[in-house]
Amino acid sequence: MQAPLAQCPLAVAIKARCLGAQRSVAEMSEAKVEGSDTWADPVIKYGIAPETLEGPNTVGHRFEVSQQLPWPDHLSASRKAAEAGMLAAQQETQWLIRQLTARVKEAYAYWWYTNEAINLHHETRALVEQLATVTEQRLDYGIGSQSEMLRVKTELDTLDARLVELQAEKAGLASDLIPLLGRRPTGASLQLTEASETLLFADGQLEPDHPLIRAAEAREAEARARLDVAEVDRRPTFTANAGYNSLWADERKRWVVGIGVRIPFSGQRQHSAVRKATAEASQKRWLATQAQREWRASIAKLRASVEAGHGRLNILNERHLPNQRAHWEASLNELASGTGRLEDAINSARQLTGVKLRRAGVIRDLYSASAGYEALIPVRTINALN
Repeated sequence: MQAPLAQCPLAVAIKARCLGAQRSVAEMSEAKVEGSDTWADPVIKYGIAPETLEGPNTVGHRFEVSQQLPWPDHLSASRKAAEAGMLAAQQETQWLIRQLTARVKEAYAYWWYTNEAINLHHETRALVEQLATVTEQRLDYGIGSQSEMLRVKTELDTLDARLVELQAEKAGLASDLIPLLGRRPTGASLQLTEASETLLFADGQLEPDHPLIRAAEAREAEARARLDVAEVDRRPTFTANAGYNSLWADERKRWVVGIGVRIPFSGQRQHSAVRKATAEASQKRWLATQAQREWRASIAKLRASVEAGHGRLNILNERHLPNQRAHWEASLNELASGTGRLEDAINSARQLTGVKLRRAGVIRDLYSASAGYEALIPVRTINALN
């Protein structure tokens, strides 16, 4: 029981930190959208002729303003890339929220399991105390032995020692949950409902409308938009200029307007950028396809786990637990009548507790698997249920 209990709170804490970082990424992506399709800032230049400062003539000034002229499709592609990046960050945040919710439910299930183990331990002690009563009566009637009484007391001592270990494990798990809850969890009114089979859907009922898939598709759209930007960057860049030079004696010649063109010298840098953007777009396309495949595989695996969990739970509730309870009662009656052995009764008590503990473990695993399955349910399916 210790290994999964140690891992679960750690996984929750890691997911919580990742969620905080992802929210910051989403906020930065939203900020990038605001200025993604704006023009570049104009460049203003001012110059003065020092030799004219003390001369008899007017001081010579020179002003110049230049503005880069963007291609319209460059602005639209930049806007699309920023919007796709923002959408991807938002969907990734939603996916992390779902994962964190599932992890919190899993941690709650393990916390419930520790409390259930302690409760079952008390039930086991009550069963052994019944054995102690029967053994003491047999000893009074002269059909029992002192060794049997000591054997029962030894079993009670063993149970008391095990209770100390269980309480220590519970305290350790409670400490691990403090970073997540902000306080030490309490066991008051701790309940865990059995997961329902009504939330299981066939593959045909599930559309690929999930934050994990949406995020991958948005990253692909962002990469395609970046490729469009790289393609546009291969074109010449135009700059409009306007200036005024007071050094010209003829006032009609002082105003100057013009246009500048920056032509790629070899085009190798632009060609390399296009190749890089093409490779990235291809990679994002493959990742989007793989994300959908992994989503379908994960949801099928978790659905099978939930179905198997319900099957195991039904067997435990309807057959295994009643049979083991009847076995315990028969062992106790046989011991009281003198036809049974004390060791058999002790083993029966242990087995009854073991069956109950296995049932609690099945409920825990079923609850955790259902939480993971709910995290993978598409958005439209959830909206239809609501």
